[in-house]
Amino acid sequence: MPLMFFGRGSAFADAHNSAFFIENNELVIIDCPASTFQKVKRMEWEKFDNIFILITHTHGDHAGGVGMMLQFVWFASLMKKRVTVVAPSDEVREDLTILLNRIEGCEPEWYDITTADCLQKSWFVKAVPTTHSSTLAGKCFGYRLKINGRNVVYTGDTATLCPFLTLLSEGSFLYAEAATFRSDVHLYLEDVLPTFEKLTVDGVKVFLMHLDREDVVKKVIAGKNITLAPLYENDI
Repeated sequence: MPLMFFGRGSAFADAHNSAFFIENNELVIIDCPASTFQKVKRMEWEKFDNIFILITHTHGDHAGGVGMMLQFVWFASLMKKRVTVVAPSDEVREDLTILLNRIEGCEPEWYDITTADCLQKSWFVKAVPTTHSSTLAGKCFGYRLKINGRNVVYTGDTATLCPFLTLLSEGSFLYAEAATFRSDVHLYLEDVLPTFEKLTVDGVKVFLMHLDREDVVKKVIAGKNITLAPLYENDI
């Protein structure tokens, strides 16, 4: 699997939505809620040459654990390892800098921060702007990645699939949110299910994440070629 998940739940879940992959001995995390920090600290994170955190947007269930992660890695490594935080845009970078430095009290020496446009990595393609919360208008993104040569599209929190559909082709991996409650800020599963099914016919592998009621989602997709995002189970 290109991505494994520390959690696949929505805002009020016990394990919030957050994914990761490893390439070229680099640990790359997509979003970092507090529940992700608790799992990463039990990994063998010290063995990686670099740690990156890609942020989709600044809601607490996506960025609420970043400050603690930076502090932990810096001090647990005896001031030898810095995390690189990747903001999807300059505007989000400014917000994250305020959050981390002025609110969380992080020291600049604990981490590096950059934007998607400046990130030069073989596994990174681009940040994809999308529509989510009106209070964060223009500040919500998904990502297109190239993990071990595979095209990976990650929607983040989104109310529309439109920005992502043109990025998909046969053999692609789509990680998309799925909500069982209708709203203006998330993908309502019943509405997007026909699109997901068509994508699987076209050879796209579809995985669902950011689940509000996982038991209901499982029933809706039963018998279809759509699966839930795979969870990382090794907490040791």
